Amino acid sequence: MAAPPLTHHDILALVAPFVRRGRQVDLRACDRIERRVAFKPIQHEAQGDGLPELCEIVLLDKLGTDSFRLTRELQLTDGLKASLDILGSEPEMLLQQMDAVPLAQHFRVGEGFLMVRDYAIRLPDAATTPVRLNLPLRLTEAVLQVPGLKLTMRLPATPGISANLELSAGGGAALTLPDDLLAVLGWNWSRLVRQSTGWQARLRISGRNPQRTRHAEQALERAATHLARTMQAAPDQFHDRHLLARWRVMLRRAIPILTPICTGVAVLVMPVFEFREHPGMWIVLSQIPTLLIALSFTTQDLARFEIPPWPRRSSATHW
Repeated sequence: MAAPPLTHHDILALVAPFVRRGRQVDLRACDRIERRVAFKPIQHEAQGDGLPELCEIVLLDKLGTDSFRLTRELQLTDGLKASLDILGSEPEMLLQQMDAVPLAQHFRVGEGFLMVRDYAIRLPDAATTPVRLNLPLRLTEAVLQVPGLKLTMRLPATPGISANLELSAGGGAALTLPDDLLAVLGWNWSRLVRQSTGWQARLRISGRNPQRTRHAEQALERAATHLARTMQAAPDQFHDRHLLARWRVMLRRAIPILTPICTGVAVLVMPVFEFREHPGMWIVLSQIPTLLIALSFTTQDLARFEIPPWPRRSSATHW
């Protein structure tokens, strides 16, 4: 059975704490059937701390008898958006949580890049657990823009599940990117896989929230600096700067094909050594395949039996 639409008295009761804090209801934007209350947008001028000019839109959805979702959407003039999504049972407490999160939390402006971040908060049941302010934020999505590129990260709430990365060219430009563009950042970054709309990759994020969110923010910070510096320089400089890291990525990709090769070598070499005279060597040789298989499960790349290409310097003059 569908929930009944909001009545005029329902709306008045829900918006009372918002009105006390100076927010005005946008009656035309409210949707009684969808049980949604909208507030008039607030324009924020650019701040000296790097906060860009934006428009703040706040929506309150009544999901059930005692369940609400408060959404704050921050819209930039260039079309980028950042949001804060809060679930709980008391609208006033949701509002307090929202006001406790500064607008600047959603943005990171650095040399050559702009990052916007979406967060979520789920309040505990106020009837069983005291609700405190400044609850940990959970990062849900982030968009990183550098000249010519846009990186989107989607972070699942489930611990242990890697973040999905999507990389696309800005302005519809046709770019040729090395598949180890992000993989050179470390073991947790996978290589790029070409798709019809851009590139996809994965990033392992360890820990549980709030550590998981903090680790994701730190990884994005590294990616922002790395991509901004890479796109500002000529393609051949990427090879020179990350030559050692590119070789490590190549060896990582070679683990699947090295497993049967090393297994065959170990089988051929083991009869050379007498077990009684060299027990340690026998143990090492017998465990090499197992170690390689276990190592392959720790990488973010999909296992492929291939001879990975050697890192080469690009001859292009620009990306």
